[in-house]
Amino acid sequence: MTVPPRLKTALDSSLVTRAVQLIAVLALGLSLWLGVQLRAQTACQAAYNEASNASQRARAMAAEQDRQAQDELFRQVADNPQSTVVHLRAYLARRAAANAQRHANPIPAPPSQTCG
Repeated sequence: MTVPPRLKTALDSSLVTRAVQLIAVLALGLSLWLGVQLRAQTACQAAYNEASNASQRARAMAAEQDRQAQDELFRQVADNPQSTVVHLRAYLARRAAANAQRHANPIPAPPSQTCG
């Protein structure tokens, strides 16, 4: 296949060479900028994952404490129905401690709100 002489002359011109060089430099700059943005987004996502993991673990421990307190309440009331009020107060105190743990470890805001 032969290239027409006018097209060959146009493609060999310094203007076309400069345009291709400019496009290459712009593409390189854009790829560097995107790389930096991706790195920042990845770091933010990793921080969210760590915070979410810690929060979920603490909240799971609070839920386990709730279950244990409820099991203990049922066991104690079944064994001694006359002491129900005392055991209910103890149960409510344990529930309050579990609720405080949940409030101290809120679920973090999602990355869509914090990594913007």
